Amino acid sequence: MFAEFLAFITQLIQQYPTWAGSIVFIVAMVESLAVIGFIVPGVAIMFAIGALISQGSLELISTIIWAAAGASTGDGLSYFLGYHYKEKLYQLRWFKRHQNLLDDGHHFFEKYGVYSILIGRFIGPIRAIIPLIAGILGMPIKHYIPINIIASALWAPAYLFPGIIIAGTASIIPDRWLSFWPITLLIGIIVVISVLVRLYKCPADRL
Repeated sequence: MFAEFLAFITQLIQQYPTWAGSIVFIVAMVESLAVIGFIVPGVAIMFAIGALISQGSLELISTIIWAAAGASTGDGLSYFLGYHYKEKLYQLRWFKRHQNLLDDGHHFFEKYGVYSILIGRFIGPIRAIIPLIAGILGMPIKHYIPINIIASALWAPAYLFPGIIIAGTASIIPDRWLSFWPITLLIGIIVVISVLVRLYKCPADRL
């Protein structure tokens, strides 16, 4: 069933190239939503999209932008859902059945505060729940939006490039880039975290 779903997404993008950006946006958004994100195999889908970039079916930069925008939107919807409904969400059947995920999300957020949005974006088990927890705990919007955008902008290329590389070195990416992208991404993350530390200048547990 999963293989068929991936094949469907791939075929959809290839058949409707004009709508490819919108499709990537929707896929990234859906796989970022709370609850749904636990069901949708986001890593594998992004890998498949990366393979399409390698094959020339998708353009690199625009696809990264669409994927980042979709991820940011999905996280944002989860955040505002938690921000609006607060603890009422705990009464839903799914959350009652997966109390451990909520507990893990709470502990993670309490430990890292605003930085949990950035760090959690790259940790599979809690990635889809952290924005929701941030909203439930009342994280200020002015703190949430910038870190959410940065996290999504880093996540998109990080999850697309493995598919690009493994599927083949496409002509859209110079070979010399492929050797250095992991280092570049790591440096980028370090720089972003350093900037955030200077920006907020307060302990994580205060945010």
